[in-house]
Amino acid sequence: MACGTRQLTLIALWCLMALGSTSLAACSEEEQTQGADIQASIGDIEMRGIKLDTPVGGFYEAGSAARLEFAAVNTGREQEELIGVSGPHFTGVVVDGAPSSPPLAVPIPPGETVFSGGDGPVLILTGINQTLSTAKRTPVTFSFRNAGDVTVDVVVSSPLRTTIDRAERARGPLAD
Repeated sequence: MACGTRQLTLIALWCLMALGSTSLAACSEEEQTQGADIQASIGDIEMRGIKLDTPVGGFYEAGSAARLEFAAVNTGREQEELIGVSGPHFTGVVVDGAPSSPPLAVPIPPGETVFSGGDGPVLILTGINQTLSTAKRTPVTFSFRNAGDVTVDVVVSSPLRTTIDRAERARGPLAD
C-alpha cells in the first residue's frame, strides 16, 4: 500500500508541475494570452514553451550565460522578425554563437513556427547579473519588428528528478 501511495504522490507532483509550467505570467499593454500553451501573444505572434535551459548545478551564477528556449508562431500573412531580446538580469544575447552586434534578426515566416535550438536559431542570454535558480522566473522582453514588444516571466527550467527530490525532502520520506 505504501508503494502505491508513493507512486500516486509522484504522479500528482508531476501533474502539478505540468500544470504550473503552462501558467506563466506575461505582461504587455498590447499582449493577450490565450489558451494553456500560449504564454504570450502580440499582434500575429504567439510565444510558446519559453524557458531558460536547465542550469548545471541548479543555478546560473552572475557572469554566466543561459540558453533561451521558445517557439514563435506567426499566425499572420506577413513576415515578422524578432529584432531584440532584453531583460534586467542579463546584458546581451548571442545568436548561433555570434554576438548580436549587428541588430538581432530572426525571421518568422507567415503561417510558420520558429523554434529556438535544433534547426532554428540558438539564443544565449549573456552577462547574467544575479544568481538565477531553477524554478525561479526572470522577465524577458521579446521585440518584434511589426508586432512590438512583449514581456514574459521566463522560468529557469528544472530537471524532474531534482524537483521530486526537493518535494520529498520538504515533506519527509515516504514509508515503503
